[in-house]
Amino acid sequence: MLSISLLFVCVSTLIGYVHGANQCEAFIDLTLIIDSSNSVPENDFEQGKNALLDLVSRLNVGADKAGVAVLNFASTVSLSANTDVYEFDRTELLQQIAALPRLATNTATGEALALAKTYCQNRCRQTARAVPRVFVIFTDGHSNTGRPPIPIANEIRSSPIEGTIFAVGIGNIGPDGNKELLGITDDANYIMNINSYLDLARVTNAITEKMCEFPAFVLPDTTIEFAAPSNSSRYYKMHTVKKNAFFEIEFKDQEGQAVVYTSTTSKKPTSYTSKSMTSRRSANGKKIFTTFVSADAKNFYFSVKGTARMNKSQFIVRVRPVEF
Repeated sequence: MLSISLLFVCVSTLIGYVHGANQCEAFIDLTLIIDSSNSVPENDFEQGKNALLDLVSRLNVGADKAGVAVLNFASTVSLSANTDVYEFDRTELLQQIAALPRLATNTATGEALALAKTYCQNRCRQTARAVPRVFVIFTDGHSNTGRPPIPIANEIRSSPIEGTIFAVGIGNIGPDGNKELLGITDDANYIMNINSYLDLARVTNAITEKMCEFPAFVLPDTTIEFAAPSNSSRYYKMHTVKKNAFFEIEFKDQEGQAVVYTSTTSKKPTSYTSKSMTSRRSANGKKIFTTFVSADAKNFYFSVKGTARMNKSQFIVRVRPVEF
């Protein structure tokens, strides 16, 4: 399964990655979960390492942007991270990825997810900041030792973590592997199957784009800061109250102008998929977008899109249950 071989990466190569083009400017707390069991040839370790270096180079790693932790596992599990996940600088992170050893034993996926869960509970940014918590697991098979992974994955997706799990299945992972990945992600759209480690290097841009479009969990009655360049969107989700309710998004533009789209089915609402909503201005000039959400909806999703060259706003969501 996927591993990063313990090979020397010269400083000039790392500098090349550090100065590569950023393709994801979004806030994200990311945990890369790397399966380094004994079923992958050495050449594949090299390809896997290059793919992960490329992936990280596409993130704007820093205290106010992307935070990354790397978790390496087989039968044992090790974590590479500083005191806080979002304090990594990219050069250090690339060096740590390059130095990950191949553990070359069995596959304890549940143990890896358990450590990732504990780490995020202690070190991810506060839920009130609405930073997406994303866990990406790379594997070519299924767990064969340790705790079962699916119950732990369910805990990661629930309170207090409220994380999203994305899985990359590499090669012929078999029906057991596919079943496990579906149980871990709980969403077939959050699984990517590729044929080989060589293909992994070719799809890092697609993986990065997916990660940076996952919705962040939002608490009601909590002020959220929004910032994005022109034609760039941020995605959010909330739990419904299991009652018919109105979800009101109160918006205050500080720079530029943002538009809002809502949905109870699409995780990335656009002008084409948005639910109907009303829009009005409050007495103090704030924009208020209101959407009716029925009791049978599982989640409420909304996106905020910047329309000016640079856009900065504050918003708060209020939930007003109604009975019919």
